[in-house]
Amino acid sequence: LCIIAAGNDSRAPVSFPATVDRALAVSALGRKGTFPTSSAEMDNVAAPYGTDRKNFVAEFSNVGPEIDLIGPGVGIISTVPENTYAEISGTSMACPAVTGMAARALDPSVLAMKRDTARSEAMAKAILGSARSLGFDPPFEGHGLPDPK
Repeated sequence: LCIIAAGNDSRAPVSFPATVDRALAVSALGRKGTFPTSSAEMDNVAAPYGTDRKNFVAEFSNVGPEIDLIGPGVGIISTVPENTYAEISGTSMACPAVTGMAARALDPSVLAMKRDTARSEAMAKAILGSARSLGFDPPFEGHGLPDPK
């Protein structure tokens, strides 16, 4: 099972390789109030907004029927070269967050399965089943945000 960034082409269709079978495509979520209003991240604020009007699908995020999940991808603090940190945005930032949340949703019995297609399918079912909608249409959030419980 691969959890893959959908792409950052400003609402273009989901990019390869996120379109392949057994891949889970991830779009990027932002939340107003988590970065300064003077920040360049304000350029990423765009409709549609979720049920909680502070949540938005990032302007740069690719979208479409292939989207399976959404994760935080705007104004993410990450490490960068030379032992420092920076604020980064992208579906590639949303992917590791979703992967971590998804891992928490997995039952130990799924992890103990033989590493084959059946295990990948069981993992996908558990991850998608844990997701909760944030109030966006499916082409923007798929099943929603995984719930790490």
